[in-house]
Amino acid sequence: MSAIPDDPLSVPSPDLDVDALRASVEKHWGLAGDLTPLHGERDRNFRLDSGPERHLLKVHNPADRESVLDLQCSALRHLRSVAPELPVPGVVPTRDGRPWVELTGRDGRRSLAWVLTWLEGRHPEPDAVPLREWGRTSARLGRALRGFAHPAATHPILWDIQRLPELRSWLAAVPADRRPAIEVVLDRFERRVVPALPRLRAQVVHNDFAPTNVLVDDSMVVTGITDFGDMTHTALVCDLAVAAADLLSERADGLDLAGEVVAGYGEVTPLEPEELALVADLIAGRYAATVLITAWRTREQGWAPPIDDEAYLRLEAMLATGLDVLATRFETPSRAGRSTEDLAAARARAFGGQELSYDRPLHLVSGKGVELRAADGRRYLDAYNNVPVLGHSHPAVVAAARAQLATLNTNSRYLQDAPVELAERLLGTVPERFDRVLLVNSGSEANDLAWRIARHATGSSGGVATEWAYHGVTEATYAFSPESWRDAGPPAHIRVVPPPPTDPAAVVDAVRSLAGSGHGVAAMLVDGVFTSDGVLGPAHEWTRAAAAAVHDAGGLYVADEVQAGHGRTGLHLWSFAAGDVPADLVTLGKPMGNGYPVAAVIGPAALVDPFVRGTDYFSTFGGGTAACAVALAVLRTIDDENLVDRAAVVGSHLLGVLREVANDHPDLSAVRGWGLALAVDVVDPATGRPDADRAGRIVEGMRDRGVLIGRTGRDRATLKIRPPLVFDDDDVDQLATALAATCAELH
Repeated sequence: MSAIPDDPLSVPSPDLDVDALRASVEKHWGLAGDLTPLHGERDRNFRLDSGPERHLLKVHNPADRESVLDLQCSALRHLRSVAPELPVPGVVPTRDGRPWVELTGRDGRRSLAWVLTWLEGRHPEPDAVPLREWGRTSARLGRALRGFAHPAATHPILWDIQRLPELRSWLAAVPADRRPAIEVVLDRFERRVVPALPRLRAQVVHNDFAPTNVLVDDSMVVTGITDFGDMTHTALVCDLAVAAADLLSERADGLDLAGEVVAGYGEVTPLEPEELALVADLIAGRYAATVLITAWRTREQGWAPPIDDEAYLRLEAMLATGLDVLATRFETPSRAGRSTEDLAAARARAFGGQELSYDRPLHLVSGKGVELRAADGRRYLDAYNNVPVLGHSHPAVVAAARAQLATLNTNSRYLQDAPVELAERLLGTVPERFDRVLLVNSGSEANDLAWRIARHATGSSGGVATEWAYHGVTEATYAFSPESWRDAGPPAHIRVVPPPPTDPAAVVDAVRSLAGSGHGVAAMLVDGVFTSDGVLGPAHEWTRAAAAAVHDAGGLYVADEVQAGHGRTGLHLWSFAAGDVPADLVTLGKPMGNGYPVAAVIGPAALVDPFVRGTDYFSTFGGGTAACAVALAVLRTIDDENLVDRAAVVGSHLLGVLREVANDHPDLSAVRGWGLALAVDVVDPATGRPDADRAGRIVEGMRDRGVLIGRTGRDRATLKIRPPLVFDDDDVDQLATALAATCAELH
């Protein structure tokens, strides 16, 4: 292609006689003094020293028309009006009030010239720039230009990244050894970026926030923003890409630090997910454009600023890392940029001895779908976290939270749609005997509240739990969580019973013991998957028999669906309903908000209403508007994406594959599962006994192969596998391959 007509890239800069220029300045502006040449790519710039005052004299490229200068002049006036804290120059009018004049060069070509106020400072060294502040300042400039409009803003300029495909025909000018990389970027840009651009926010932007156009003082505070010659109307995120690319092009560690610029920008102007997803491609596009434009100018004009070598090196590095990997980094930049070692030390100082997963801490910075990404850029298949039931960062959850937080977020004592709609939706998923919903913040709080309701309804104080259960962190739910007791025995008001497949008659013995102690039976709490006991479901006959024994003693059966619910079992949204268990109260948590804190207790009016009246029950954050909006998005998405059935199908596949792996490895004993809640017992091959050490080494080995699982059970010798419900067959194969390789390495 040829250059855009009158594009300054194709037109040589003005050819000026300095003495004649000095005379023109004195004639039109009444300013006399020395002219010192300054850097300029396509224009001619001079520092004008007139006594104690300094000004900037800019003689524009002959291709720049009056409309382009009027664009810049209007933008500067706009910025000085709406954002006076931004240090941009002002236009100095001529003696007769004009913003610019027309001058004639030695070659007869005409150029427009103007005088601007001088801004003190120096251009920063890129490796000394505070990266987040650089991003923030770029965003402030973009925010100040929001709403500014001018007819010339759509004037085409090839430094606008969105025009990158227009440069493809210049590939012939690029050295042959560089063309493949440029073609990769061009092809990907046309396939991935071009279709998305029309959906992105667009406005007039500076489009050249580079160290050569920024001035700082000795404290690295920005004292000047100059050169608005590349200003154009384009996608807002293109402006960020330019600011990041141009700052980091000369830094060997630029790829590792680009996320900091992006994070700083987002602190002022939060970026939409689709914008963040394109940052890597746009930065690569800036580098590719630099190489193409420099090569074309060198071929056509014999010379160009030597800016292409660094750009090409950065582009090669980006392609070597992978644009998809970089895109994930930019989608969730690290919060403070600390190294893993520094962050681990800081955590130990702040949190003390609280446990971390894995011998070597896993430093996570983002997640998407079934993948988690670590600070070193490595991706991990998440087969452990049951909280993000829809997968990490699901767009429906993100959109619901963002929209509601931007509109209203308050407590449920005000009449609002979201809490009521959520309650109605939940009641539509459980048997008809349930007609009340109490909204809280966590599974622990839900179980604590269910226990309070049970005590209020029965007048008793005794409880029953399975022998290695976990039901929460409050004082009341800790009593129901033998997993947390370590070597301590049960509280006086709690009886523990063996989980299935043992005889449920133990529940009868437990309630009799409580009756004899004077506590009586208020409730039994049961996780339908028996997750902490070793993932033992389904056990419908056992749970029905346990409920019957508790009912006979006057107590309530609480179906703890915090870990088992929201479709994990693949048969029903709730495990108790799949087994037709006559539960009295149902508790929800963890996956209810896909990571956003929200939980609930569902029960019949006969139990809930007297409790509410008798206690004036209320939770400030329970039923908060945003939490309810997110929980609704989760339920809708489970239906829309058919995730309950998917859990059954993929879970069955995973169960079969795990059994095949176990057949080849004597370390692995029983394999069992229910939907996407699965377990594999690990044993000492020589004795057949549970082997916690071996199980721990398998978990660590799986992590080394990019797959995250956990351990459970009284002996800590059971592998716990409970991935997001969006797990697919490819993920199953990856998990099985990693498990087989890990077990093979143990021998």
